[in-house]
Amino acid sequence: MGLKCNAKNGVKAQLRERFPTAFREFETLVDARNASSASREEAFACIDGNVLMMSVPKNCRTFDAYVAIVYTSLLRAIATAMVTIVVFDDPSAMTEAKLEEQMKRDRDRASTSVVCSTDISAPKDDDYTKEYIMSSDDVHALKSCRGTRMRFFDEVAMTVMDRLKLQISKWEKSGHTGGYVVMDGIDSRGAARGMSEGRVPGFVSSSTGLAEIFERGTKIGEGDLKLAALGRRVRELSNEGAEYETTEQKDHAERLKGTKLTMCTTIDTDSFAIELIEEARRSAEPTSPANTLLCMRERAKKRGREDDCEPHYLCCDVSLLHALLQRFMWGFSRNPEPIEQRSAISLLVAGWSICGCDFVEIKGMRSDVVFDAISEVVKTRSDSLAKMQNAWKGDRSALTLMHQPLRDLMMICGTRLLDIKSSRKMDTIDNVRQPDDIILNRVSWIVAYWNSCEFRGNMQEFGFVSTHSD
Repeated sequence: MGLKCNAKNGVKAQLRERFPTAFREFETLVDARNASSASREEAFACIDGNVLMMSVPKNCRTFDAYVAIVYTSLLRAIATAMVTIVVFDDPSAMTEAKLEEQMKRDRDRASTSVVCSTDISAPKDDDYTKEYIMSSDDVHALKSCRGTRMRFFDEVAMTVMDRLKLQISKWEKSGHTGGYVVMDGIDSRGAARGMSEGRVPGFVSSSTGLAEIFERGTKIGEGDLKLAALGRRVRELSNEGAEYETTEQKDHAERLKGTKLTMCTTIDTDSFAIELIEEARRSAEPTSPANTLLCMRERAKKRGREDDCEPHYLCCDVSLLHALLQRFMWGFSRNPEPIEQRSAISLLVAGWSICGCDFVEIKGMRSDVVFDAISEVVKTRSDSLAKMQNAWKGDRSALTLMHQPLRDLMMICGTRLLDIKSSRKMDTIDNVRQPDDIILNRVSWIVAYWNSCEFRGNMQEFGFVSTHSD
């Protein structure tokens, strides 16, 4: 999912149009890495495993065919970067707000899906065996159902990990550097886990000691946030002098300190918001040589038009995009402090969220209008903008202080919408210029969440409906 897509006025389309120098297209990730002047030893890859698993073609119906596609994709990734981490959602740690959105999405899908014989016979929950997977005529039924998905993912991931270990070993025996791969959010028992036993997701690695480098004290539910957290961890290694329990851990940490490029591969446009916030955060922290390249897989277009293309990666230099956005918002004459930069980016992505994301939307709101309005708030309302700092302070009660800068931005957006012919519906303008408290509470929570500051429990306080997890 992610930020709402629109061919012309969506966030990704607007970023590409307004800041083209921050984007390039590449046929492969190796091409993207080479263009960034990084060697394989200097590259670190983070891959959205949910996207990887969900993108396996429908005609790969058996378990072996499904595994072969995932294995081949990861083999290419390992050949690109010395360390590759594949991240998966952790349903047990998922924020309640996301659970609400998932339940709505499942209801909508169920109301429009055509039921076939495979769907009728397939299990609907976690209670099935490894033998069932192996004998299934169409494993996509397990992938498509949220209740069965994670056991299936665990089995695929562990089977792929075993094959990758074997290939890495062959490379090393032939005198080549094998590389390393980690799965983040996988139960190492795969589908062999007893049907009555709870799922215990964690890190699984091809090399002893590597997983421990990335262990977290706090669980993260969404893969998008894991991608950012792992990139943050790699940069932390450049600035810490930690003691490690084993020689293997120390060797891996030293190797990762040489990282110059983090390649974040996904299709979720939320990552633009999350990674830009991360870049703004880094402006106030000790410098690290690592740059982030956001790599989005784009499908082929073959419709007999001028924009037809083969499958490729649309790659965004996050550091460059962040610098261009700051200049765009503040102007050439102003050199904002790091805390001001983070506040401005947080307000910008808040505006994006209102145009449509997993958690909130005001119908008729457009990201091009947010881009056109943001500079006025940033330049002329410094006291209001400063309240965006509450997005990362960790004070639940202070989130309502962000309502003022949000209202300031929305008032300007509403006025600009009046100048757009197709947007002159007064109910739309009024909803934008005077958003209700439910919208503002939701957006305030979202911006804190994207700043890696998640508030749990009593989600009705932020305008979300109570779910079974409460």
